[in-house]
Amino acid sequence: MLCFIVGVSGVYAQVNLTKHEIKGYVYERDAKGKLQPLPGAHVFCPKEQKGSVTDINGAFMVHAHNSFPHPIIASFVGYESDTITLKKAKELKFVLEPSILDEVQLVDRQKSNAKSLLQTTNLEWISSAELQKAACCNLSESFETNPSVDVSFTDAITGAKQIQMLGIDGVYTQILAENMPLLRGLSASYGLNYLPGSWIESIQVAKGTGSVVNGFESLSGQINVELFKPSTADKLFWNTYVSSTGTIENNFIASTPIKNNWKTALLGHYSYQGQSVDQNGDGFADDPEMNRLTLLNRWEYTGFDNRHIMFGVRYLDENRITGQLSPVVSDTDEFVAPYEVIMDTEQAEFHSKTGFIFNKPGTSLGIITSLRYHNQETLFGGSLYSGMQHSLYLNSIFQSNFGSDKTTYKMGLSYYADNYKESLDDLEFIRNDRTLGAFGELSYKSGERFSSILGIRADHSKIWGMWYSPRLHLRFNPIETMVIRASAGKAHRQANVLAENISYFFSARTLEMGAYENLDAEVAWNYGFNFTYCFSILNKETTFNLDLYQTDFQNQVVVDIEQGDKIRIYNLEGESYSTSLQIDASIEPVEGLELKFAQKWNETKTTYTGNQGADYMPFVAKYRSLAQVAYSAWQNKWDINVTLQNIGPSRIPAKGEIEEAWSPNFNLLSGQFTRRFKKFDWYIGIENALNYTQKNPIRSVDNPFSEDFDAAMIWGPVMGRKVYSGIRVKFND
Repeated sequence: MLCFIVGVSGVYAQVNLTKHEIKGYVYERDAKGKLQPLPGAHVFCPKEQKGSVTDINGAFMVHAHNSFPHPIIASFVGYESDTITLKKAKELKFVLEPSILDEVQLVDRQKSNAKSLLQTTNLEWISSAELQKAACCNLSESFETNPSVDVSFTDAITGAKQIQMLGIDGVYTQILAENMPLLRGLSASYGLNYLPGSWIESIQVAKGTGSVVNGFESLSGQINVELFKPSTADKLFWNTYVSSTGTIENNFIASTPIKNNWKTALLGHYSYQGQSVDQNGDGFADDPEMNRLTLLNRWEYTGFDNRHIMFGVRYLDENRITGQLSPVVSDTDEFVAPYEVIMDTEQAEFHSKTGFIFNKPGTSLGIITSLRYHNQETLFGGSLYSGMQHSLYLNSIFQSNFGSDKTTYKMGLSYYADNYKESLDDLEFIRNDRTLGAFGELSYKSGERFSSILGIRADHSKIWGMWYSPRLHLRFNPIETMVIRASAGKAHRQANVLAENISYFFSARTLEMGAYENLDAEVAWNYGFNFTYCFSILNKETTFNLDLYQTDFQNQVVVDIEQGDKIRIYNLEGESYSTSLQIDASIEPVEGLELKFAQKWNETKTTYTGNQGADYMPFVAKYRSLAQVAYSAWQNKWDINVTLQNIGPSRIPAKGEIEEAWSPNFNLLSGQFTRRFKKFDWYIGIENALNYTQKNPIRSVDNPFSEDFDAAMIWGPVMGRKVYSGIRVKFND
């Protein structure tokens, strides 16, 4: 039995900042004597006792602490091994020659996603190859084939999607881009749609409270997104996409080295939907008219052996026009202006990462900075929401060992400066907060069997005062192919209630809320247990996984829509919790064929004022099932992926004469076929193949200015079946 054990750089590591990188390529010669990449070759650095496996392009990378020189060994079954002594930082090139056993070939497939047996935290790694199994136009669609993160439906107007994790809203999940805040503040509701899927190199999903190094948030988990960097991006990548609803997308990545050890990459994205689409014929757009432009320019300096510098600038401009498609004739035969929604969003960000490596092994200092501007205006039904954010984020991390690499500690300081100005019609909310934090984290590893991470941080907020966040992660491997994990931790969050719940305002509800200063910071404890076991069934590799997590809120900003004509926002008075149980398994019955199954149960309850005890939170499915079949042909020339989801019932609040109800369970079927040629990939896919949609998603759709109008009671898909196709092209030296 061969069980896949992967140790990936997790959400909590600052690997890009604290180590220098040994990179290069491994080649073989074809029948004509031309060099061809050799994927799957092993590259080992004896001095570091670390190794790597080459990817499909023959590339490898080994992170190193020690100073040069480094002997590097490249090997592959059936080939003569080769050793190069690296005396300074440069790109290596190995050319392996066949040995006397050149008629013997062993080929293994690299998994596109995996759960680590060696990480202390419960971490799942998702590669770009896994993301290419579906459309993944943006980050919100990157979890369509993943059971750990649930994709939910926001409203019946904007076409945007959100996520849920461990049975609670995605705003409680800390979402990072290379360990820097990505979705924070006013971008919480729609920010998942702003990051193009083609820019993503990998995603790490960690359940439970995250590392104190990354902040005081992470009530239910951390999602860290690694983007393509100047050193890892293709020389030129281009992806074009078109759907049956008229959406056209183009993505490109261009990277090039520049003199004096500089490298740069330009990442671009443009989406266009020429006109709104009304699939269900209710007079309201299901897929809005939209223009979105996103640009990211990244720079990286590699001229120092003991220093690493990377910075970038990102800009986004998006415009959406949606709502009622035509005016309505009133009882007096007069035309009434349509209910129109116009959303304009502009975002700009500068970020940098600087790392210093010291002579003492395992000792480094990393400094992360991020400066963001966000401006959003939403006009809906005669009302206007306006939000502006200016944020500064600083984080410094010092890392070293206690004696040996068995015990590692991290310590540092972080600083958040946030200025928010929001308005809703005549109401204005201004919040200026400064949060200074200090943290310490101790990691201990006893051989390969046991490891632990103990962390604590203290933060002082100008508005909410002092809070403390202790966290503990434990890992035990009874045998090599089995892992048991446990975690417990406390996290805090500062809610932005208007921006995070703007979809509820697409209704006739009125807002009932006091001053921002009267809303306390959200506080929750999270407890988790994980069991993963790799074994064989009929000599076929099989993985079984069980996750059990409990989130208990000590305080929560409750968004109460239980009184149909109001949106009430207040501090929690009572209990609020979420219990999430997930089991999943995967097996490879034959070469290239992988079968996955997952089942999840959620119990999420919150206490609403006027209710006796906690009630089920609206629009959280009580259970979800996922079954997936993926097949990849020999040499990866083509592959097919089919995913079936069954989404269980969720509670729908009462409104007016409509009583409280539970949605029906329903199925979502999607699939994609990809054909790979020498110079490009062509793919065609389908979403919601069963064409299931929520019936009458908008209440009082014929009279959007009445007291009964509501476009936010969404528990299922509003869009029906959608077919898409696209081409991916890569150019490299």
